Amino acid sequence: MPSKIKSSRRTPATGLRRYLTVERVVIGGAVGFTILFLAAMVMGSVVNAPPDVNLAAVPDNSQAFPIQSREHIQPGAQHPPYNSNPPTGGWHYAQTARTGVYTEALADETLVHNLEHGHVWLSYRDADDEEALAVLRDLQRFYPDYVIVTHRPQNDTRIAAAAWGRLLTLDEPDVAQLQAFVVRYRERAPENIPG
Repeated sequence: MPSKIKSSRRTPATGLRRYLTVERVVIGGAVGFTILFLAAMVMGSVVNAPPDVNLAAVPDNSQAFPIQSREHIQPGAQHPPYNSNPPTGGWHYAQTARTGVYTEALADETLVHNLEHGHVWLSYRDADDEEALAVLRDLQRFYPDYVIVTHRPQNDTRIAAAAWGRLLTLDEPDVAQLQAFVVRYRERAPENIPG
């Protein structure tokens, strides 16, 4: 009796095995990952979104200052005194600082260049002022591309907010005033470059 020769053909897959090919699993995984990633990004931006600011409800208590110069100077070079404290424009170094929160003082001449790029400089006078630092840090988190926070012991007041040609000084951390200042004056400079 002749023996049966087994066929090398497989029996066609049925049901779930037929549907779950390697290609479909890989593509489905990539699509699922992309959807989860985008959902996380959207949720993150909603959670970290700045609260709405009604500018009409917050008076502008800042002062305007004339811009003295847009000249770049070498680090350490002498220049005439600034017309505000902290400065809101004038002579500055060619290099800016990255936006973020700094617990140390940075050179005024560096930060004036940030102002020329449309950034807002929030500074606090007392190194151990945790309340002020917390308020300023939260504002920087809401506006990460345009706010830089530094310690600045030369401030005349507890907190100062500087933008190109504008200055707000505060003895108490007034969140509404500070946020309104950022909204009003960020990106209002000769060069608007996120930091």
